[in-house]
Amino acid sequence: MSPRPAPEVVPETSRLAAPTPGEAPLSPAEVAEMKEHLAFLRRYKEVLRLKLNAAEDLLVNQQREPADRGVCRHLLGKVDRAVVERAIERDPLRGDAAARARMLAGAVRLTADVGVLLAYLEALAHVRSHAEAAQAFAEVVRRIAFESVSATRLARLLQVLIDTFVDHERVQVLFSLLAGPDFRRAFDAALATFPPAVAEVCTPLRAVHRRLLEDGGGTGSPELLAQGLKQVLSAPDPVLRSYAEPLRAGMLELALRTDVPVELADRAVGVLLPSLPRDGRSYGRFAIRCAGQLLARHVDDRARAVLEELRRAQPGARPAERWLAALHARRFGRIALAGEPPARGRLIAGFWLDGQRPVWLRTASAGAGERLAAEAHLQAELALPGVATVVEHGVALGLSYVAVIGPGRPLAREETLAASAALAVLAAVARVLRAVALAGVVLPDAEAERFLQAAPPAPGVTLADLDGARHAEPADAAATHVALVAALAQQIVPAGPRTGWPAHPRARRSDLAGLRPPGSDRAGRARGASRRPRLTHGSVRARYVAERNGPLRTLRHRRSPSPRGVRKQEK
Repeated sequence: MSPRPAPEVVPETSRLAAPTPGEAPLSPAEVAEMKEHLAFLRRYKEVLRLKLNAAEDLLVNQQREPADRGVCRHLLGKVDRAVVERAIERDPLRGDAAARARMLAGAVRLTADVGVLLAYLEALAHVRSHAEAAQAFAEVVRRIAFESVSATRLARLLQVLIDTFVDHERVQVLFSLLAGPDFRRAFDAALATFPPAVAEVCTPLRAVHRRLLEDGGGTGSPELLAQGLKQVLSAPDPVLRSYAEPLRAGMLELALRTDVPVELADRAVGVLLPSLPRDGRSYGRFAIRCAGQLLARHVDDRARAVLEELRRAQPGARPAERWLAALHARRFGRIALAGEPPARGRLIAGFWLDGQRPVWLRTASAGAGERLAAEAHLQAELALPGVATVVEHGVALGLSYVAVIGPGRPLAREETLAASAALAVLAAVARVLRAVALAGVVLPDAEAERFLQAAPPAPGVTLADLDGARHAEPADAAATHVALVAALAQQIVPAGPRTGWPAHPRARRSDLAGLRPPGSDRAGRARGASRRPRLTHGSVRARYVAERNGPLRTLRHRRSPSPRGVRKQEK
């Protein structure tokens, strides 16, 4: 046997008060109901200050039996919103919430006006139990047509919601209302007119609902979203876990944003991440994001626990394996070693824990700490395309170190490159050294191991090792770099008639003359010193970009001589 439904807290509006076609006599049931309404009017006649005609007075004072439907409807229609609102603003109802609730319980049977329903809800919030007030709120909401409700009345309804419900209940009730399109439209239209107390609670929750449940539509400020998320996460753990999986995933997505306070992120991860299916893609994605944030905050123990849990749940999670290996490796500060020192060069593969990215590490003795720090600052100040970005430097394990980020692997002179590939690499190196020279920095050499070479389909060259770099005049630096590029060409460009590259470095040095700025020779410097514009960081970058297809085009696109041309040269 099914349990009987709970009786309604808010009485239904009488059908006798509604206009109906025809004037049929009252049925016996309607007569009995009308007598109840007449008893209410008789009790509150003075409070409501109703003005009755002779026929109505006879009905109210039980001098005549109710029979005429039109007379009864006209009498009940006198209890409208204006009459009720004036009555509750006067004594004795104004100061007595219980008496006000009793009167309004009868009034809502005579009028379906939203204002009277809201007044009844406001009174119930003070005199009834929490459960009864919540039930009454749900009953009233079902009767309201939100497409026609005014902004003032909507604000009153939301104020009742705030007074009746607390914490997570408030969130759930408002989210259930926002599920209706009519309520959403009414809410958004009235948002600017809400009182501060209503806006403070409801506006952040509206932003969160829009982000989580409305396909991410609209935008909200990070502060507003954080306030709303805080209200949502205030629910007990079982309530949060009971939400649908898409909603839990959306809450995690929002909580793991970089502009959300860490305490909210920790709360969401601690409750919601374990509630997701362990073998699902969402769990793996959120676990990696959570571990990354913990590593950036230097909370390595918790990051390790999250990664180990992910590895147990999804053994094929390669990022978890790499990050755990980095956490167990030797470290220079926040740089974990990921490889052995190379046979040539100074760049060692590493992993940057804070940024969770591969880096290249260069070390020196502790006595060279000042020099290495100066080189790191110099490299950071360059900020040029083609120069690796410094992420960290310092002293650890008795050694000075600097770590940089750049694409590719160190250029190995032992590898044999095709002529076209070698010339492309050489042209890229020349462009980088040209930009570095224009910035007033000179290198002592251009060994291949200083540079990183990216793999196809987007090959490129990045200067990663600035060991021995120092400030110099741009013209002097450019002249030095011309010779360095020519020396590098002998290491990586295969010599021979089919490549068109001479066997001796000085034979075709003029091909690199485009690297020299005007006036780089002594006489030119003397003539152009007074009129050469001062180089700024912006001008260096502009000239670097402009020269990508400039003087080096002959170097990059040098064609091998045809067999006929070779025979002519031999003759």
